[in-house]
Amino acid sequence: MKRRKLLAFLLACAMGLTLAACGGESGSNGGGTSGGGDGAGKDTFTLADDEWYGTDLYQQDSWSSGQGLIADPLFTLDPEGGDLLDGICTDLTASEDGLTLTMTVPEGKYYATGEQVEPEDVVASITWGQEVSVYADGYSNIDSMEVDGRQVILHLSEFRSDLLYYLGEVFMGVIDKDQLDSLSKDELMWQAVPYGMYSVENYEPGSGVTLVANEGYKTDNPLVTNQGPASIKNIEVKFNMEDFTAIEELKAGNIDYINGITSEGKSQLEAEAGVIVAEKTYPNIDYFEMNTDSGVFSDIAVRQAVALSIDREALSELTDGAVLPAYSMIYDTMQSFSQEAKDDFQANYANDRERAKQILADAGYADSNGDGYVDKNGVTVEFTFYSWSTGANVIVTQGLQEQMKEVGIKMNIEALDWNYIYENINNDEYDAGIEWLEWAEPILILNACYYDQNAPGNTNAYYAAIADAASTVDADERAAKIGAIQMEMFENWNIIPFYSEATYVAYNDYVKGIDIFNGSLYWNDLSF
Repeated sequence: MKRRKLLAFLLACAMGLTLAACGGESGSNGGGTSGGGDGAGKDTFTLADDEWYGTDLYQQDSWSSGQGLIADPLFTLDPEGGDLLDGICTDLTASEDGLTLTMTVPEGKYYATGEQVEPEDVVASITWGQEVSVYADGYSNIDSMEVDGRQVILHLSEFRSDLLYYLGEVFMGVIDKDQLDSLSKDELMWQAVPYGMYSVENYEPGSGVTLVANEGYKTDNPLVTNQGPASIKNIEVKFNMEDFTAIEELKAGNIDYINGITSEGKSQLEAEAGVIVAEKTYPNIDYFEMNTDSGVFSDIAVRQAVALSIDREALSELTDGAVLPAYSMIYDTMQSFSQEAKDDFQANYANDRERAKQILADAGYADSNGDGYVDKNGVTVEFTFYSWSTGANVIVTQGLQEQMKEVGIKMNIEALDWNYIYENINNDEYDAGIEWLEWAEPILILNACYYDQNAPGNTNAYYAAIADAASTVDADERAAKIGAIQMEMFENWNIIPFYSEATYVAYNDYVKGIDIFNGSLYWNDLSF
């Protein structure tokens, strides 16, 4: 699936649906018909992927996990807590005030062109990103850079925790300074050769790419076993295959790996002997806002009743695990996750249908005409929920409708494309609507989560608190502040964390070394 910047009007609600697996060769395969053949004699790995739009990672706003074959990030995000581990660069240190970062660029790492990765390349690449990248705001606090031997020193105008996240993301990789100096922006789009395990040998627009191994490759990523050149020398990537075709080709052994399968494909492939279905869920959160300016949700009692009536575990079971319960905006697998904030929401804002009914009764709501829905002053408690129109989200919304009915609230469903949902919420023309953000970094989530400009909590004080948390150098102190921000947000009962969408991949069991860590896939150990 694509990694992309998820701010207003740049979201694409891609749903891949999978089963739990944590990395390496873990997954699930059933005992049904035999599929996939074996890897004997294979010298080319073939994968079905989303379309690629270039090799210059700084000009991209989306990047498929398959594109990780051609580009490494500067550092590696630790799946246990989000610290930065070694990658292209090593030995990251920070000054006590967080305003100076120092990293080493080891010798012995070569681009597919044969040129060695130099510290000057890192400086030139970041400078290029500050000029062209849609993510440049994430490292705009880099005031200046200098090279000292094999070290690169970053001088920051201020410390911001999201920079540490970007340093571990592929959108901050390395391109040879000579290429950046000699090629135009348009030429770099497909001619750039970032540092990675493979390079593009041939590109067929809209169809796919062929890759060849970079024999000068080396990594210091501690999460992988193979830290040298790839063992599989040739890779063929096919873009945008139809689900049915990709599944049939996988079962026939003509495709080795599918990057993202539908819920129907998941069910089918779980019953297929010789095929592994594995979870590859990158941290994400689905949540919804309720309009407090008008309609039924101007009454906090109704907002409380809705929040307390949701049974997330039941909805997850309804979708066969396609969605996972969420009780905080900063989900469990995100950086600076706060268990305190999650516990606070579970204890006070969720899973108490009897309390929901009592709140409505105390506020004067009752089923006066016996139609199963409560009303007050002759007006039924009724609202329209703007929902996604695809995938397991449809099942979730229908399940939510039934849960609302159990407490006497009438919920209508209107399925819309994501852009119309956000536009309506932004224009204050809605009752309640679903929203989604996919990012492992909490500052990005919190800065982007309010689409209702008039929502209680969407204040200057809220964003000042986020800025304060982002500028906090100590990680534990920063996590505590992020937890406190969420707990204050919850008090308004208008932003409700709902679920996390699970995503899945499938591959034949003769494929080894599919390393998945917290939704990120590393190809270094790939073999037959």
